[in-house]
Amino acid sequence: MTGVETVSTGKAEFRHWRSLSDGFLVSLIVVGPTFLVEEMWGGKPLIDRSGAVWVIPAAIMALGFFAGGRVAGRHRRNAKGAFNQGVLVAALTMPLIFIADLVRRAVLSQSITVEVLAIWVGALAAATLVGGLGGISGRRRVRLARKRNQMDRFL
Repeated sequence: MTGVETVSTGKAEFRHWRSLSDGFLVSLIVVGPTFLVEEMWGGKPLIDRSGAVWVIPAAIMALGFFAGGRVAGRHRRNAKGAFNQGVLVAALTMPLIFIADLVRRAVLSQSITVEVLAIWVGALAAATLVGGLGGISGRRRVRLARKRNQMDRFL
C-alpha cells in the first residue's frame, strides 16, 4: 500500500460539483454587489464615463473571480483540472453580469457603445484567466496544507 487514500468515483464527483458550486457562490457574492454599486453609482455606470474610475470595481471583481476559482479548484487532482474549474466559475459568472447590464440598459433605454463592448470582451478574457489562476492557487494551497499535516504526524 502506498499510503495514498483512494476516493470512490461518486465521492470525487460530488466533491467536484460541490467545489464548483461553492466557487460560483463565492464569485457571485463578491462580484454581484460590486457590479450593482458600479452600475448605479451616480445614476450612470462608471464604465460609460470618461476616465479610469471603473478600474477600482473591476479590481474588486477580479478578486472575486480569483477567490471563486480558488475555492472551485481546491480539490482537483492536477493543475489543468484546477485551472479549468476556475475558468468555469468565471465563465458562469460573467454572462450573468453581462445580461444584468443589458437588462438594466434596456429598462433605462440606454444604448451600449462599441467601446463598452470591447471592455466587456476584455473583462471576459481577464475574468477567465484570473479564475483559472485562482483554481491553481487553491489546489496548491490544499496540497501544501496536506503536506504540512503529513509532516506534523512525524513530530
